[in-house]
Amino acid sequence: MIKKLNLLVVAVLILSAQQVISQEWLVPADKQNVKNPSEFNLENVKKGKEIYIRECKSCHGDAGKHNGLALVPPPPDVTSKIMQDNTDGELFYKMSTGKGVMPKFDVILSESDRWFLVNYIKNYNPEITPLLVEAPPVKANLTASIDGSTRVVTVSAGFQNKKGEKENLTETPVNICVERAFGDLPVGQVLTDDKGTASFKLPENVIGDEEGFVKVVVSLGEDFEAKKVTLEKAKIGIPKETPQLIRKGVIWSTNENIPLWMLLSYLGAIGGAWLTILYVVIQIVKIKKLSAK
Repeated sequence: MIKKLNLLVVAVLILSAQQVISQEWLVPADKQNVKNPSEFNLENVKKGKEIYIRECKSCHGDAGKHNGLALVPPPPDVTSKIMQDNTDGELFYKMSTGKGVMPKFDVILSESDRWFLVNYIKNYNPEITPLLVEAPPVKANLTASIDGSTRVVTVSAGFQNKKGEKENLTETPVNICVERAFGDLPVGQVLTDDKGTASFKLPENVIGDEEGFVKVVVSLGEDFEAKKVTLEKAKIGIPKETPQLIRKGVIWSTNENIPLWMLLSYLGAIGGAWLTILYVVIQIVKIKKLSAK
């Protein structure tokens, strides 16, 4: 027994050592010092942040919060030493080729987008003065309405300053989406004017439900803390095609479309099955009674 336990411990140690070794990510020498063709400026860092939020945050988590997914090996935080010890070329190579659970982003993102991501990651390098300083989100309020005849969404956004006074959110991007079963589908973005208002005309090719109704979702970016506004049941979409299985005339869609002979056959089969079960139960009861005598 002790011998088997020792063998098990040795096997676990070997597997653990292999796992540690497999975490080492070697980059070819000719790729290590490739320079980033994208200038390290605030605009490019912001572009990288948008891409990171969309493509990387779900695994690596929020920058500096070390709340990435519990994978093996764990995806490193953007601010961590293991991430920041990479050169620009190494970061670009690793995100391009992928490894393990990390996908190959050279088939997902363009080359320029991958370099923007490198800029965003290097923004947290302790040896570089950050261009993008994270600040707590501004508490804001958002209202919206929609005119079904013109397909125009009207938005108003504001916030409360430190003095408690209400101010307009000017030159602020507002996201316009359409609610879908698996998340909101972006259809456009609009900037607020000096009065904190904006309007957006929905495209004519938006797909609605079977009757053409659409749920429009209006929201601000992550720099603001504001509730999303959902505009319910606006009849502005193209009616969704009825799924094949529930179209009128499809044999198994509803009881009304099933031929009478087929419905009776089905009910007869179900009834016969229950009668058989009842017969078996009765026979078992009789056998028990006979054996008890």
